[in-house]
Amino acid sequence: RQDGKETPVGPRALKTRAKLLETAEALFAARGYLQVSLNDIAQQSDVSLGTVYQYFADRNDIVAALAGESALRMLNRGADSWEPASGRIGLRRAISALVTLYAENTQFFALWETASQVDERLATLRREFVGHFRRTFARMLSGGVDAGFVRADIDPESMARAMSLMVSAYCYDVFIFDPPAPPADPERVIDDLTALWADAVGLRELRELRAER
Repeated sequence: RQDGKETPVGPRALKTRAKLLETAEALFAARGYLQVSLNDIAQQSDVSLGTVYQYFADRNDIVAALAGESALRMLNRGADSWEPASGRIGLRRAISALVTLYAENTQFFALWETASQVDERLATLRREFVGHFRRTFARMLSGGVDAGFVRADIDPESMARAMSLMVSAYCYDVFIFDPPAPPADPERVIDDLTALWADAVGLRELRELRAER
C-alpha cells in the first residue's frame, strides 16, 4: 500500500506482513482489542509506523486480514464441502474443519468476538463470513431434503442457521469462554457435534435409502 495504491508483494514483504499479523494477534490477546494501537504493533514488531501503514489501513484492516486467513483455512479443510449423500462420515469431515480451527486459533476467535461487538465494519464482515457458510449449508441441506437424506419438515435455511450456530457457539464456549479442566479433546467435540447435528437434521445414510428402494 503506497501513494494510495495497492500492489502485490514479494516474499520478503509477505514475511513482514505475516510478522505484523502475528504480533498484532498476540497483542490483542494480551491487552484487548481496544487497548492496542498501530504504533504498539509497530514497536513490538521492530518496524516503523510507516511500515505498518504500507500493509494495513487501520486496526480494523488487521483484524479483517486475520479473519480472511481463518476463512481460507476453513475452506481449505473442507468446511463448506459436505454432501448429505456422504452421510455422517462426510458431515464429520466438515464439522472437523470448523472445530479444529477453533481449537487451534483460540486467540483469534476471542478477538473476533470482541472486535465485532465494538466495530460495525467488523460486525458486517463477520456477518458476511458467517452468511457464506450458512448459505452453503442451507443449499446442501436443501439438496439433502430433495434426495431424501434430510428431514423435510423444517426449512433448510432455518436448519442451517440453527446447526451452524450450535457448532460455533459450542466451540466458543468450550475452547475460549468457559473451557473445562482438563481441556476438551477436539476429537470428542467433533464426534459429539456430528452426532447432535446428524440427529437434529434426521440424516439418513445412503444404504438406508437403497434398502428401502
